[in-house]
Amino acid sequence: MKEFEEKIKEIFYLIGEYGITHAPIDIRFPDKITQENKKKYLTQVYKGYRLGQQQIIEQIIPLLEEKEKLKSKEAQTRKLKDKKTLQRIAINKNLIEYKIRVLRHFADFIAWQIFKNDYYKARRFFSGSRSRPDLLHSNLQSVLHAVDHFHDENELNFALITDLTTFIDIGDLLVIKENRMFVVECKEGEVQRKVYEFIGELEKDDFDAAKIDYSDKGDKFFEQVKRTLKQMDRGGKAVNFLNTEKGPDPFLNTPIQLYEAARPREYYFHTLTELIETSKKDISAYCEIEEIIYVAVYRGEKIGPSRFLADYMAKINFPNYILVDYLGLIGIPLKEPLFFKPIGKETIFDLMFNRLKIYLVINLDAYIALFNKKGFEARWLSTKETQKYKERNKGYKPFIHKNRTIQVLVKGKEIILGDSFIIHLLFDNLTPSWLVDTYYSYK
Repeated sequence: MKEFEEKIKEIFYLIGEYGITHAPIDIRFPDKITQENKKKYLTQVYKGYRLGQQQIIEQIIPLLEEKEKLKSKEAQTRKLKDKKTLQRIAINKNLIEYKIRVLRHFADFIAWQIFKNDYYKARRFFSGSRSRPDLLHSNLQSVLHAVDHFHDENELNFALITDLTTFIDIGDLLVIKENRMFVVECKEGEVQRKVYEFIGELEKDDFDAAKIDYSDKGDKFFEQVKRTLKQMDRGGKAVNFLNTEKGPDPFLNTPIQLYEAARPREYYFHTLTELIETSKKDISAYCEIEEIIYVAVYRGEKIGPSRFLADYMAKINFPNYILVDYLGLIGIPLKEPLFFKPIGKETIFDLMFNRLKIYLVINLDAYIALFNKKGFEARWLSTKETQKYKERNKGYKPFIHKNRTIQVLVKGKEIILGDSFIIHLLFDNLTPSWLVDTYYSYK
């Protein structure tokens, strides 16, 4: 892992620090920053993105190939019922899958910087599916040729390969060109070429259906036309929102509602960083956030049993709780990458390479009590009530713990909590009181 860590640090430098290192600007005095300063800075930022993306590709492809070989070897070993070899294969597979998640997390890091860390913009590109395209059996070469084209065209262009990310499900490339963004599809093959030609004819003002040659266009051809038009429509809607912050959701085709919080977000990063510093001296450190979130930090010899220790302490203190490993943030689609967290680069790499473990626990009963304290009626639904709710609302996935879900009465409306509150509290590090206060502005 040492060699991989060195490569990861290099990628971090390229994506996160290259621009400011090669074309520094002093943001304390914005009136002194000229257009030429901005151009030089963006040129170097995009150069860092390009180099970082190239490094991601060079690292991830061999890992995907090795994963495929292990999968084949695993199938053969199962027939032989060789348990020891299967265990070794499983360990190697887990290590490879972790490395792939880390590399995809860096692609997300680029994407979130392009979206200016704006969740609402990033959300427009996510279908909800956690499966990712198979880079080994896709049109990667066509995509790479298109990337080279845009990058050679202008030093201020940047083309992000969307399949490298964990969440961008529209287009093959997200391209920045002339200070605007657009989506590019890089389909290959003779049939797809004809599809684009046909769509081009459709878009002409003098289009005449009677003049089209249908001899080589069957049902499969028109199904592909429909899929292509759908992809183009989604891409257009997503890009329109990026550039104007208006328009419908590309996947749901419903109006996008933007809400402004009544007050700035409140985080508990200060407490988290204090705990991390304490752990450097004491090997472990603990604290509570508003008596609702429990944080445990471990180093050294406590790394091994850390999960057991955190879970045991939560179990003896809280009847109903959820525990997460903070590193689980890597691999969750549509979440602000770990590299944005104000906990220091050293801490981030310690986490990624198992020199530090952070566990966060939410005391669910205390969270419900906070709702009630702030004037909302909140309670656990019974198992029977939960089952009835699920049967009536099959399109919604509520948060369920021990076969029960949580209901909150807000302005006379019954709201069933989804699992997003867990992510907001434990991975986004928002304070519980701030999150509950957002319900005051519920419409």
